[in-house]
Amino acid sequence: MWDKILPFVSDNLRLELMSLVVDTVTGATDRLSWLLSPSGEFSVRSAYALLTRNEAPRQSMESFFRRIWNVMAPERVKFFLWLAGNQCVMTNAERKRRHLCDSDICPVCKGGVETLLYIIRDCSAMQGIWTRLVPARKQQEFFMKPLLPWLYENLGEEGLMFGVPWSTLFGMSIWWGWKWRCGNIFGDNGKCRDRVQDLAKEVLTASEACSVKKPRPLREEQMIRSAAAGGALRNNFGDWCGGFALHIGRCTEPLAELWGVYYGLCIAWDRKILKLEVEVDSELVVGFLTTGIGDSHPLSFLVHLCHGFIKRDWEVRISHVYREANRLADGLANYAFNLALGFHSFVAAPLVVTSLLQDDVLGSAHRMFAFLNFVV
Repeated sequence: MWDKILPFVSDNLRLELMSLVVDTVTGATDRLSWLLSPSGEFSVRSAYALLTRNEAPRQSMESFFRRIWNVMAPERVKFFLWLAGNQCVMTNAERKRRHLCDSDICPVCKGGVETLLYIIRDCSAMQGIWTRLVPARKQQEFFMKPLLPWLYENLGEEGLMFGVPWSTLFGMSIWWGWKWRCGNIFGDNGKCRDRVQDLAKEVLTASEACSVKKPRPLREEQMIRSAAAGGALRNNFGDWCGGFALHIGRCTEPLAELWGVYYGLCIAWDRKILKLEVEVDSELVVGFLTTGIGDSHPLSFLVHLCHGFIKRDWEVRISHVYREANRLADGLANYAFNLALGFHSFVAAPLVVTSLLQDDVLGSAHRMFAFLNFVV
């Protein structure tokens, strides 16, 4: 139905339109949906967020933090730079403001209020390091800048100093100054031994030894994101009985998963299968299919279509599986990106997924990665 306007819209908009379907099947009427909630249901929380949202233009910090995470330094150094960029390092000035201590004076030099900038630049213990690293002609400007412009400009400096990128030397100096200060307060070290240059060279050597060149990603305006779904029909022995790949267009992941379930149910019903087990690797979609969905939800139309199939005269069981157990369907979905937009049915398994099909038949095990957080 979009054919008449497709020649006049961009590729991205074309993909978005191709994923939209007007409900002419269920006979449902149009309903209001709350845009600020993923479920389409109104909530006081989302309404409060809407009323209190500040639409005033603000300075974007994306470029600032990109420089922090792109600096050639260990992760702990980048993390401290991130803390400094967010100005959430607990200094004596912050402690006194929170009534956690009586004095905001620097405990190292006793010469000023211990702010974050004072710790990493203006304290006499750090000034000695900076005066040895920063050329004399640049020192006046270096010591006059406020915190955020000072961090931003120095982390973006591409020149070399002592054979090391200045951004690396700068970041290591800040971290070393903080590390030494913590050790000095807790009695772990005495005189401030300047190892900044040595540490920076060690970082450079290690980085060059394990550097990996990655191709530059496409710019946002060059990227055409699309979605796809796939499914395979197999018997109780794991043999291939049919399959499909669906190149949808541009849509959300749950919508793509639901399209895959819908077309899988269509194929199974046409094959007159009496008992069917549907394995889906999305817990959200499994929840929609087993417990239902609100009428105001943006995906309710497609869920109701799936329920229409499930309630027919056959036995259908919906179960959740991990992605490692659903590699064949994922392989068909990836194959759909090489096909034209629309639905593609396969009598025989495509060659690109035969190895995945064989792994499923043999029950091959695949490693699953999980992230665990321990609190001690």
